[in-house]
Amino acid sequence: MSEPSQFRHYQIVQDADGNNVELVRNSEQVAVLAFDVQRLEYVHCHVLLEPLSNRASFEESCKALQKNGHPALARMIEFGEDEGNPFYITSNVDGEALRTYLARQQDIPGWLAIMIAGRAIETVVAVCERGEFLTESPLDSFRVVQTAPQAVQVLAADFRVLDNSAGKKRALKTSFEKQAKFLRTFLVEQGGTLPDHMLAAADFAELLAACLSSAGVGVIAAMRELRTSLQKLAPEQLSGEIPTAQKPRALLAPLLASYQEVARGLVNLVRIQSQRLDMANPYSMRGTLTKTGRSVLIEQVPPSRIAHPRVKDVDDAAFKITKQRDNSSLITLALVNESEDITCLAEEIAEGISLAELMRERHCLEVQEAYLVLAGLDTALTQLDNSTLPASKLRLEDIFLLTGFAREDSRSTKLLVSKLNEWPAFNIIVRAHPTLASMSGRGTDPAVLLPPARGTPTTAWHAGWLAALCKFLLGLESPLGIRPDPEGGARERETVARLLDDEIAKVGESKPAQRSDFLARYARIIQHYDLVKPNEPVRGGGTEPAVGHGLQPRPKTVPVTRTAVRREISVPLGSESSRSTTVALTSGGAARGADEPTIGFAELLFRNGGSEPSPPDAPDWARAAASAPPTMPAHLMVREDVPIWLKAAVFLSGSMVIGAMCAHLNGSALWQKKHTPAPVEVNAPYQPGSAAVAPYKPVPAHAPVPPPASVPKAIAVEPDAPKAIPVSPAPPPVVAAPAGNDAERGRGVSLTLPPGARGLREQLAPAPNPPAAPPR
Repeated sequence: MSEPSQFRHYQIVQDADGNNVELVRNSEQVAVLAFDVQRLEYVHCHVLLEPLSNRASFEESCKALQKNGHPALARMIEFGEDEGNPFYITSNVDGEALRTYLARQQDIPGWLAIMIAGRAIETVVAVCERGEFLTESPLDSFRVVQTAPQAVQVLAADFRVLDNSAGKKRALKTSFEKQAKFLRTFLVEQGGTLPDHMLAAADFAELLAACLSSAGVGVIAAMRELRTSLQKLAPEQLSGEIPTAQKPRALLAPLLASYQEVARGLVNLVRIQSQRLDMANPYSMRGTLTKTGRSVLIEQVPPSRIAHPRVKDVDDAAFKITKQRDNSSLITLALVNESEDITCLAEEIAEGISLAELMRERHCLEVQEAYLVLAGLDTALTQLDNSTLPASKLRLEDIFLLTGFAREDSRSTKLLVSKLNEWPAFNIIVRAHPTLASMSGRGTDPAVLLPPARGTPTTAWHAGWLAALCKFLLGLESPLGIRPDPEGGARERETVARLLDDEIAKVGESKPAQRSDFLARYARIIQHYDLVKPNEPVRGGGTEPAVGHGLQPRPKTVPVTRTAVRREISVPLGSESSRSTTVALTSGGAARGADEPTIGFAELLFRNGGSEPSPPDAPDWARAAASAPPTMPAHLMVREDVPIWLKAAVFLSGSMVIGAMCAHLNGSALWQKKHTPAPVEVNAPYQPGSAAVAPYKPVPAHAPVPPPASVPKAIAVEPDAPKAIPVSPAPPPVVAAPAGNDAERGRGVSLTLPPGARGLREQLAPAPNPPAAPPR
């Protein structure tokens, strides 16, 4: 097989047999599929067969298409002349030619025919608004692409850039209105408004071709009227998907390996969940990693015959870089594997809401909401610049808003219809590695609105790119070519629109501003209109003032059960206190008073289990979460029916413990008292240790001293003491010995034996006839 040929930095794509993939071949040009090695995307290389007769007209047409891009038109990337052969390069439209698509159909559902006709008219309007660039055969230059299970888009892949105005008849309004009436009558009479009715595809193709061929710059108003009438014919509700036979084919699908081959190459690493392809994203399928169990998107890396090997090098670099902590805002690549000549990558699924889904549901955002997205995206773009990854395209489908909910969660569906000011705090992550959907041109690229830069900017994510993205967020441009009419804030939106046009114009002058400067100017516009907005009149009751419309910093989160603080009545407009302070718009808070309590997001969803009512101003998703059933098992939840006897026992025991501790600290506890030993009356015979000690009294000199045997028995008076406290025994008695004189008599008592005693036992023996106790 021959090596792929290359024209400048465009590599010509070859099929399995080694032939160039031709897209158009007629008397004027030959268009082939090519791959841009620098930007890593597929392009259409148009080569004109004849020399230019009017070079100035050719260059003027190409410059006009370059400067005024549109999401429904292929982007004019480059044009020129090489060795006498004029050429121009456009971005790829990954769909099937409209004539080929209708030719292979016998019948087509009526609602699908109305959708295709309406989308084709929108694209014709977008082409004619930029000049006489509509080709002689629109069905051959338009391609149909499926963008959702029930939606298709018709895009212009080729333009009339040669000056052949002599052969081009001027479009007449009467001629177009006649063909438009034929088309509309056919759709109504054949039952096109019925959801399940089928139409003849050949008749529909003939009428549609005649209507588009009679279009031109002079009948733009008539084409818009036809588009509006076709929208009224479309059914309001659609069930199911586009039938398989009526699904348009992807352009790159026949050039790639089948998904059965991809599944066999990853059988030991990834468990494929389903091999049923989603035609809205036909190049990836869901799977689960065998080792970790994480959900991933499986996609093959195109081989060298249809892409450059640089794609594999970038994927390997992204596999290493996205796992670093400093790059948390980049989607992680979990696997890059090469086996059986098939290279595949596994991308971790971002459980969030993409900007494409958000805009498909909301159509347009408010000015403050758009700023929240741009400010959060600035952090992710800073990480992308520091990662050194050669990313040159970010689509709306590559930007995700993470809220902590899974995409299939019902709360995520409710967030889609809520304002971003009412959302919980969200993070933004981006997909920085090349994918087949991005390289093939699927999705919405904001860069189509940017004019070509004369020089090479330092970064592709400058202020001009943010301004182009903001146009899609505000609804100033739409992938469908429809400009929704938002409610309120017209002057504010007009001021922001002029700012966006100014930033985009700077790109063409090779002077793109920095993102921080653009965000600062955007914030000043919001704050200006926030300050000049009049306050609402005070309500009749006078107890609650009107709520301001401007962004205010969100106060500290308080529990749901906390009583709301009543706000004061707002002062008249023009006073100093009526002006709101300058705050950061990234706080994401809606207009609230300074003292008004807010409700934490986690508290709304989990703490309030149903016993506490949700606040009346809470959004629907918060009230749904508050009334949700508990998620814990019944045996693990705390019971509230505590028996009364258990409460009483705990109260009494606690009271006793606290009382004992207080008595101990005061020193009056029972165990802290010291008791003196008390003497007890002795009725038993005199024994050592049983007699009490008598107090000493001086004895007169003439008083006779009684003999030791006649010592009277001591009678001790027992004091009143608590019976529970034991009385310690008295110390052993001491018998007074006779003294010879007064001096010796005052020394105390002694245990010396008297004369004539043989031992202590006999001395202490009781007398046979003890004397009577003296009277008291």
